[in-house]
Amino acid sequence: MISRAMVPTVLVCLSSALSAQRQATSLDADWRFIRSDVGLGATVDSRWQAVALPHTWNNLDGQNGTAADPGLVDGYYRGAAWYERQFQLPKEAAGRRVFVRFEAVSIVSDVYVNDRHVGQHRGAFAAFCFELTSFLRSDAANVIRVRADNSHFQDVPPLSADFTMGGGIYRPASLITTDAVCISPLDSASSGVYLTIKQLAAESAAIEVRTVVSNGLTTAANAQVEVEITDGGGQIVATGKRELPVAAGQTATVDQPVRIAHPHLWQGRKDPYLYTATVRLHREGRVVDAVTQPLGLRTIQIAPDRGVLLNDEPYPVHGVNRHQDRLNKGWALTPEDHGEDIRQILDLGCTGLRLAHYQQSGVVHDLCDRGGLLVWQEIPLVNSISGLPEFAANAKQQLTEMIKQGYNHPSLCFWGLFNELNATWAEPLGPAPDQLITELRKLAHQLDATRPTVAASWMREPSSLHELPDRISFNVYPGWYWGSPDDYEKLLPHLSEMMGGRRVGISEYGAGASILHHQEGVLTPPKSTGTRFHPEEWQAIVHERAWACAQNNPHLWGTFVWVMFDFASDKRDEGDAPGRNDKGLVTADRQVRKDAFFFYQANWTGEPMVYLASRRMTPRHLATTEVKVYSNCADVELMVNGASLGVVHPDAVKICRWPAVVLAPGVNRIETVGRRDGKEVRDQCAWTLEAAPAGSPP
Repeated sequence: MISRAMVPTVLVCLSSALSAQRQATSLDADWRFIRSDVGLGATVDSRWQAVALPHTWNNLDGQNGTAADPGLVDGYYRGAAWYERQFQLPKEAAGRRVFVRFEAVSIVSDVYVNDRHVGQHRGAFAAFCFELTSFLRSDAANVIRVRADNSHFQDVPPLSADFTMGGGIYRPASLITTDAVCISPLDSASSGVYLTIKQLAAESAAIEVRTVVSNGLTTAANAQVEVEITDGGGQIVATGKRELPVAAGQTATVDQPVRIAHPHLWQGRKDPYLYTATVRLHREGRVVDAVTQPLGLRTIQIAPDRGVLLNDEPYPVHGVNRHQDRLNKGWALTPEDHGEDIRQILDLGCTGLRLAHYQQSGVVHDLCDRGGLLVWQEIPLVNSISGLPEFAANAKQQLTEMIKQGYNHPSLCFWGLFNELNATWAEPLGPAPDQLITELRKLAHQLDATRPTVAASWMREPSSLHELPDRISFNVYPGWYWGSPDDYEKLLPHLSEMMGGRRVGISEYGAGASILHHQEGVLTPPKSTGTRFHPEEWQAIVHERAWACAQNNPHLWGTFVWVMFDFASDKRDEGDAPGRNDKGLVTADRQVRKDAFFFYQANWTGEPMVYLASRRMTPRHLATTEVKVYSNCADVELMVNGASLGVVHPDAVKICRWPAVVLAPGVNRIETVGRRDGKEVRDQCAWTLEAAPAGSPP
């Protein structure tokens, strides 16, 4: 369970007693912002708003549908905006190196300090870091300006996507001050420390600790790199030291082997045990820098015939997809927002999580480490590619950043290479995606040989693309975009057979649902999924039948519901609100868990629970109705208006049904109680039966 205390806190601020080691200060407060491309020399006047990070300018116009903003091509502002902030260096920072690290800016960002261009970053989802040392003034305030631009860029994926591409400095930023010789923060904005499990057995674990050291001096430096690993109780379990000469103005890398006796494994939800690795840099007899990273001892693979193996043992992977937005906030989420999301995902009983369709916050990675989720994280190579060589280069850059920045998180288990690519969608017409995906897979293996690559395809027929990642998955929507929920029964073995009998993943499946829309009687799929009527009951049926086919299915290595939370997709106009994809198990404001949420909770959790489905379908017009309860209890009893209608045992997917319950006119009190191992759990709701409106079908 994730508690609020487990959500990472903000960075420590610079103090007057600055030590020799690195210091970090938050830059999240005191920004000024203007949603216009005013240029570097623009005066900050009353048109500029006072804002704090995280910040986006699309939290409202990016979620209200295209009709609300007819003057904007995409229905929300996609263009350039400027941020400005001043800061003063403390006197103790003299002679030290200073870096700025942004955890994400969308999409292309240019950073200026004191009117000088520091650097540009192209990509919306990864952290980036620049050194500011030579740009700063020690005797006056320094001014940092950021031009952020979320326009369409033909060389930066994604080229298109079914989600709002928010703009802004939407994750935190910090100023980092270090000694002249430091563990580099410039290696793709990673920690500069990489922990690789070389061997894992009951007797011992062999760990390789790679450290990247940067020398900012004009003379050579001799550094000593010290490694210390502590267990969950803070006891030292392994140490190592190695000398490292670093040439003037250069970066050097050192690999150190350490060994942990009788390792305590990271076992996913069963036991997400974490060690802590601290690397200290010594120079001239003192510690000048230190970096601390999580260490979870585990191995991961996807066997073609056995599925996911965690520490060489089969591990069931069932979970959800998650987008990084929230109602009225867009992408500008706080650590508390991320923490609430992961708590709800854990409450659901997930063992896996797909971060769609891009690298997400380091806060999320930390929470997943501690919660024991097996995470699929991917680069935003969505729908189509460009034939430009710059596009391929940027895709490789984003893959490198994702892997290096997430390398030490045990929860990150699968590197995703693409989502729903199709050669015929290339923009502009250029090479088929095969060459680029082949190069990305090779790069992923070079950067990290310990995790498999995966990808998500929408195609249900053979394709060369399916053979390029280590393991393929499929986005399938029977009963929603096509077919019937009953099609899952034949579809799942077909996909495996298409891949030569190897297990496949189901990376997306589901249906839309509004908590305001309901359907009585015999349910039928919406006439068009793009229309307004998205009954909550139909979403539940789609998930019930999908999971009945997917659970314990020997053709699958993992399944991921689309999607955990409703999210902004401004071009959509369907369901109960424009600008929203409503396939979530939870509403976009995180306030209401839909019926399908409790269906999975009954199947995926062990704590006794009961839940009355269709509770929001009131008033009702049919006197005779089915009552459906989701429960993982042994026995479930139903009471209507105080009278027991008998005890039912849940079926194979934890559903109890009373098929022909007669309601009385007016308010009906519906109650259920589940019993297991001497424990009772209860749920109740009220349904009002009204006469059917005149002219309605019988």
